[in-house]
Amino acid sequence: MQDGQQPPGWYPAQGDPPGTVRWWDGTKWVGGPQTQGAQQQAGYVAPGAGTLANGRELADPWLRIAAWVIDFVLLVIVSIPFGIAFAVSAIDGGGLEPDGSLSGGTFALAALGGFITTAYIVLMNAYLSGTAGKLMLGLRIVSREGSQPLGLGLAVRRTLNHIVSWVFGLIPVVAIGVIIPGVFLLIGVVSLVFLFSDAEHRTVMDRFADTYVVKKI
Repeated sequence: MQDGQQPPGWYPAQGDPPGTVRWWDGTKWVGGPQTQGAQQQAGYVAPGAGTLANGRELADPWLRIAAWVIDFVLLVIVSIPFGIAFAVSAIDGGGLEPDGSLSGGTFALAALGGFITTAYIVLMNAYLSGTAGKLMLGLRIVSREGSQPLGLGLAVRRTLNHIVSWVFGLIPVVAIGVIIPGVFLLIGVVSLVFLFSDAEHRTVMDRFADTYVVKKI
């Protein structure tokens, strides 16, 4: 196939296995061979195309990072009252047991703060298809079929890392308190790599829940 001979599309490429096609961007082959028909699956994006098969346009990775920053700032603001109450309770001694551990009231306060932030993320994703940061920047989380809102089940799957981090954070074991945040951080780093290297810009949790972040219609 010569430059300009065929418009962009999926075609059999010389040397590829029989029954496969490869994306031709109009000038060169892009990406690897795909099974015939796989490229037509709902949600599948052609290499470099930036648009899903269901017609939704993928969100720019930098916009997604900006949305994360907005959500982080909002969560910090919401957490300030709990942080102040927690610190005051611990400093004046009333929040600590004689052995130095947290009292029941102080522990419950910390748990409540974590629950509120986790519930915020889950419920926003479930019923509005995105947290405040994404909504402000015109982004939405959709299922492979492009449907939204996600619904509670799919939202829980996509936010499972936050839920697990909160639940295990309630267990007063030092090893767990170090390992779980470490895993959470690792997921974030790998997600950043996927965000810029993957043609579909899908993070770890996008892959786990089979979701996409797209521009609002």
